[in-house]
Amino acid sequence: MSGSIEVRRVQATKDGTFLVSLPKDWARRFSLRKGSPIYVKERTDGCLILDPQYEAEGYPEITIKLSKRIEDHIVSSYLLGYELITVEGLKGFTAERERIRRTAGRLVGVEIVEEDENRIVLQCLLKATAIPPERILRRQYVLSKSLCEEAFSALLNLDVKAAEKLRGKDDEVDRLYFLLVRLLRSLIINPRLSEKLKISLIECLDYRLAASLMENIADTAVEIAELTGRIKAKAGNIKPLLGHLEDFSQALASAYDEAVKALFSKDERHREASSKHMGEASEILRLVEAEASKRNAPPTIYILLTLLGRLINHIKDIADLVAPHPTSNQKQ
Repeated sequence: MSGSIEVRRVQATKDGTFLVSLPKDWARRFSLRKGSPIYVKERTDGCLILDPQYEAEGYPEITIKLSKRIEDHIVSSYLLGYELITVEGLKGFTAERERIRRTAGRLVGVEIVEEDENRIVLQCLLKATAIPPERILRRQYVLSKSLCEEAFSALLNLDVKAAEKLRGKDDEVDRLYFLLVRLLRSLIINPRLSEKLKISLIECLDYRLAASLMENIADTAVEIAELTGRIKAKAGNIKPLLGHLEDFSQALASAYDEAVKALFSKDERHREASSKHMGEASEILRLVEAEASKRNAPPTIYILLTLLGRLINHIKDIADLVAPHPTSNQKQ
């Protein structure tokens, strides 16, 4: 009867209790018998959910064959929520085993639990309910903001060594992003988990988009830092332009702070504050672009300006996840 709808009449006992019989095929499919518990929950729209497996936990497994794209296949299996990932066909492939170990190291909670001459078994030991999605997202925000601050510091000081240290620092942001996507997919596929964590499906979608934007912010910060050496070679022409970027970085940091506060609080005042700071950052960016044109700045500066504009857009997209409330000043 999966996917079909049937009408069942409500029965009433003499003491006023209301009864509805359960579909026989459905009860048999879940091995229900007299005395079996069924969990009943009312949705916000008034519908009742009957769940015979509320406390059951699945342990999905997948077996994949060794291939040139084995790293992608392992990451995809992790994101899809598999707890046991078996890689087969490894006999004689020593280098491939190291690739698998490195990939496992990129994924939070994944350990090698079995290994022989032909296969490696990976297991995610972190349960979907272990860490609330909001905590993961907040950590991702802190790390991405720190990367931005370090990138701007290296750029403003033309510190090539400091800029080089940022290379690879966004790996932790990527690990958190993978973990959050895995968790959110699990919540959407298994409504029982979202009920336990008290997270709505729309919040899952918002967190998924925000996590992607924060990962992009971290990646862009590293790209900005990598321009430091090329810009330093032209410092004579463009040092006055860099002076404006300190004000830009401060406005951008404030915009990011307020956007994230708006995301978690759903308070439009934070959204408006973020928009104000983004306006300030955009104005500074226009000023720098005009100065660059006057000074016949090298192409590297225009690459930098593109990256800075990308940061503004990513933060704007995070703030826009908080929808403005409709005005009440409408004609009756």
